[in-house]
Amino acid sequence: MASPVGHAMAGMATAAVVARAIEAPLTAPLWIGAFIASGIPDLDLALEVFGLKGPRFHRNLSHSLPLLGLLVLGAWLALFPMAAIGESGMFWVWCGALFSHPLIDVLTTGPNLGARGYGIPLLWPLSGRRWFLQRPILETADFEACRSVGDVWEGIRPEVYRIGPVALVVFVLAVFV
Repeated sequence: MASPVGHAMAGMATAAVVARAIEAPLTAPLWIGAFIASGIPDLDLALEVFGLKGPRFHRNLSHSLPLLGLLVLGAWLALFPMAAIGESGMFWVWCGALFSHPLIDVLTTGPNLGARGYGIPLLWPLSGRRWFLQRPILETADFEACRSVGDVWEGIRPEVYRIGPVALVVFVLAVFV
């Protein structure tokens, strides 16, 4: 499962591609919103404060594409009166960053985490299947097992080296070319 760093890199690259595709003006709120949106599905980790943890709570409904679609619809209806959100294309850029989250989780979840129930329920509640790859592009660290800052860095470093350059190239091509 990708860390917040991996999600931010993938989310910003996705946001750049969407912004380019719809010709959205590149503003600070656009980038800040994309950065925040890329991490929203992991807000379910806040349930750990209440003692709720594991695959039954984290990476469940918050990583489901149909439910994220309903969240987007609700947000659109709530924000529709704010003309600047719709007219600037900012909302759609944020949606791109949001939807990058479960997809990057699938790409970074391998059979080890999948066997423990940490696959991604992309189609929940339509299907209970949890998606993961037999050969992920990068199987990240089990961050729940990290006991120090050094352990966290060791878990994030492969993402920075593998996802970072790809995200940077995509970002540069989308924004500057």
